[in-house]
Amino acid sequence: MTSTIDPIASTPTASDRRDGESACGGCGTSRRTFLGRGAVIGAVGVATTVGLTGCTDDIRAEASAPSRHPGGSPTPALPAGDLPVGGQTSVAIDGRTLLLHRESEDTVRAFSAVCTHQGCTVAPGQDRGRPTFACPCHGSHFDVATGVPYGGPAQKPLTEFTATVDGDMVMVRI
Repeated sequence: MTSTIDPIASTPTASDRRDGESACGGCGTSRRTFLGRGAVIGAVGVATTVGLTGCTDDIRAEASAPSRHPGGSPTPALPAGDLPVGGQTSVAIDGRTLLLHRESEDTVRAFSAVCTHQGCTVAPGQDRGRPTFACPCHGSHFDVATGVPYGGPAQKPLTEFTATVDGDMVMVRI
């Protein structure tokens, strides 16, 4: 195809342009390119929404987590001597990370290490000189004796597990 120049506009006339070519010979985005890019952006938006829905379901499930684990079989967590009275630690038992706090010789509290805000892993720490279970993601702090949040965005307490001192072992019902 030969191109004719409109003497007034100095650009190829509409009848001379190829499909998808802009009026100035490629200096701008064609309608076809614009619509194609819009379709790609829309598809990415839909995929992102679907992906975030899964995350939202996880967060919603975490938000509705029970405050108390129903329990199961007593499982050894660690030797009682490894957790002094007033101490805190984190242990992995049967694929779960638990936070333990020893209140007295005979009393141990056990909580899930999953933050009730957005599911990050909570760890033993210090807050203004007192022991705490702290979430590193958004700054939530939980009381070591009750699992109740007292700082940060978390609103629900950590899920509590039944723990006992049995002889020389700390046992947790998993």
